[in-house]
Amino acid sequence: MISEARLKTILNQFHDQRILVVGDFYLDAYWYIDKVRSTLSLETPWHTNPVVDQRYSPGAAGTVTNNLKALDVGTVYTLSVIGEDGFGGTLLNCLQANGCRTDFMIQVPRWVTPTYLKPIHRGYEGVETEGPRFDIENQSPMEEEVETAVIDALQNCIPLVDGIIVGDQMPIENLGVVTNRVREKLCELAVAFPEKVFFADSRTRIGAYRNVIIKPNRFEAKRAVEPEWNGREVDMAEAEQCAIGLAEQTQNTVYVTLGGNGILVYCKGEFTHIPGIPIDDETDPVGAGDSVSAGLVATLCSLRGSQGAAAVDAAYIGNLVASITVTKIGTTGTASPTEILERHRSLVNL
Repeated sequence: MISEARLKTILNQFHDQRILVVGDFYLDAYWYIDKVRSTLSLETPWHTNPVVDQRYSPGAAGTVTNNLKALDVGTVYTLSVIGEDGFGGTLLNCLQANGCRTDFMIQVPRWVTPTYLKPIHRGYEGVETEGPRFDIENQSPMEEEVETAVIDALQNCIPLVDGIIVGDQMPIENLGVVTNRVREKLCELAVAFPEKVFFADSRTRIGAYRNVIIKPNRFEAKRAVEPEWNGREVDMAEAEQCAIGLAEQTQNTVYVTLGGNGILVYCKGEFTHIPGIPIDDETDPVGAGDSVSAGLVATLCSLRGSQGAAAVDAAYIGNLVASITVTKIGTTGTASPTEILERHRSLVNL
């Protein structure tokens, strides 16, 4: 555990950092359906779904930007490919309203803006339930000229920032923004700019990254080193072996998140376990990994490095951030510097 004085110093430096988030930006669309107002259609045998309210926010890689801005990171650039559609315009508006720089966002006509449409059904006496999600995603790969535009934007933006967060969200290979070609260029740029923090998070392709810091959860790490694995639990010893294997590939620090058991750090051949923080309240893990990523990278940029004590301090702060965001039910939560200090003090006083 770090001292409060050191924690304050790090948090105060967040405002000076410039971070690029590149990858799969989704629009989270919440449509509130008042079932009390539903009527039977005259033309079909179905009852209507009256949408009485709508709420939109950046999702997937956009969730990372929400957390970075909540942490008071000074400049957050966004780089992704979205469609020339209504959802794309809404996503840009949400990012800009949150204070993000959207100069490097690429809009193309033959691309849909990935969207998670989440219907919230309301009934009598305030009853409210989220229904099955509708996913709007691209069904074919990006055209080569769009890939080239992404790579050009990367090369133009990276000199402007201190850190780069890669959000490789799309589960199907080469249907998202981080295609094989884009990923290869990112790994090359990490070598070309060793003074900058390159960080990748990917649900299904974390083992494909080289030269960058990676942060799989324990299951992603296990599947990355043992693709045929179909077990249901990964213990600490297995997580350590996975971290070693992944570090041999990436030649960089590996963070393995362990759910309620915290974060495992493997840096320069040494392990550090940051224990999980006990939470007595109800929790919601949605977006927790993205909040960890934001806390980790903001800290690494502030400490100008990813080795030794910096790597461990980053994990501790990332852990604090996640312990706050998971308590915010019904929304993809964020954490402020004030909340982080309060959570740290609560641990010191245990």
